[in-house]
Amino acid sequence: MNEEIEKTERLRRGIVWVLQVTVTLQCLGNWRWLTQIGETPLLSWLIGPADVGGLAWSEAAGLATQSAIGWVVLVAGIVVLLRPMAAVTLPLFFFQLCIATAMWQTDYGFVPEASWLPTQLGELFPYSSQLTRIASPLGLQLLWWCGDDWSANSQRVDRVANLMRWAVAITFAAHGIEAWLHYPAFIDLVIGTAWNLFGAGLPQAGVERLLTIIGVLDVVIAVICVTTRVRGVLWWMAIWGGVTAFSRITAYGFDASWHMTLVRMPHVGVPVAVVLIWVLVGWLSAVPEEEEPVAESN
Repeated sequence: MNEEIEKTERLRRGIVWVLQVTVTLQCLGNWRWLTQIGETPLLSWLIGPADVGGLAWSEAAGLATQSAIGWVVLVAGIVVLLRPMAAVTLPLFFFQLCIATAMWQTDYGFVPEASWLPTQLGELFPYSSQLTRIASPLGLQLLWWCGDDWSANSQRVDRVANLMRWAVAITFAAHGIEAWLHYPAFIDLVIGTAWNLFGAGLPQAGVERLLTIIGVLDVVIAVICVTTRVRGVLWWMAIWGGVTAFSRITAYGFDASWHMTLVRMPHVGVPVAVVLIWVLVGWLSAVPEEEEPVAESN
């Protein structure tokens, strides 16, 4: 029994560590994005005209605020790696929510336009495409609140895993729709990666057909993710999330885009954490309860 307890405890610590590293890398990427790159949805929201959803700040105030937030995010990421606590994980959750809100307010990124997609869903698209990044620090904090004894809170831990599973699935489906609708940035990623790695120039029409196939597969995988508990689906989502995150480097070069890869680390770490939680919950449910000693009769 002691060996079983030790095994489950090692896995519990491993799950928390996966999310700690994920959030820290995410923070490092956001730090570079906010402090050194400059052009972000947050800045566009801060300095944009009020009539188009912006806050109409001066450019100097917007840049200074964005830079200050970037440094705070970096410090919070370092603290998370040492010890998760609500004082840093919850602000990071709200920060990611703020980034999604800025994208929504400024139409930053991809805005889907399709007759089969309701206008209301199209407007909320930035939240769906960012949901895994939003859920990363939140999931970590919710698991931390479960305490060290997950055997006593296995149902609560499983609910946190389901929350993160839905976040991954919705993000996967959103990116699938982007690919399906031939998001120009995705076309650039495929063409740039093919050229830099293989010296091959791909025609745009062929890339669009490839993206259509990828988009359909992504949506199907997302549906399977929330309707079954097949671990292989989550492993595939983690692998594909890593490939698509790393494609920023292969398409644009390391120095120009390593932060874009790190910002997307939740697309890898969150599905891995969900799979490991399922494994742990399965172990806990399989461990028999210790029998109470039976009093001897006189």
